[in-house]
Amino acid sequence: MAGTCDGQQKCLAHLERELESLKTSRFQANREFAADVQQVLATARIHYRHYHARNLTLEDLGSKRTEVENSLQKIFKATPKKGWPYDAQRLINRLKRHWEEWFTFLTYPEVKPDNNDAERALRPIVIHRKVSGGARSDWGAELVTQMFSFLETMRLQGQNAIVQLCELFSLAGRSPPGLEM
Repeated sequence: MAGTCDGQQKCLAHLERELESLKTSRFQANREFAADVQQVLATARIHYRHYHARNLTLEDLGSKRTEVENSLQKIFKATPKKGWPYDAQRLINRLKRHWEEWFTFLTYPEVKPDNNDAERALRPIVIHRKVSGGARSDWGAELVTQMFSFLETMRLQGQNAIVQLCELFSLAGRSPPGLEM
């Protein structure tokens, strides 16, 4: 696997939802554009899965990124006579604006092509905010953000949050409130 990832990855799932919506457009060019781009994204995901199934080397995966990007460029250049409809052109502009961020997962396969994990991690925070009525102050919002960030980090690292909090307090030279150590 590659080392540290220097790039960002835009969420393909969000893009795919927009393309799915575009397939219901009254404009034929929008529908064709959406279907063509969806095919390119599906191909990129297949290459990603093949790498993780050990059917492609990291070098092969990198060359697949170039192929995928070339396929996408080809779609952009196949402009209809009257030009792209507004919705397709808007997506083309966004794809171009974030060009380096759509296929990072083909260069750094440890990066996932979507951010479902991040969205799942945010779910408890959103539920907390809705149930509690929010933090009601900037300070409270920051505290809740840090608390959930700490808890999620501990979960991802397989650490016990209570033990780690006690260790942090002891490093600061104090005992946790209500506990004598």
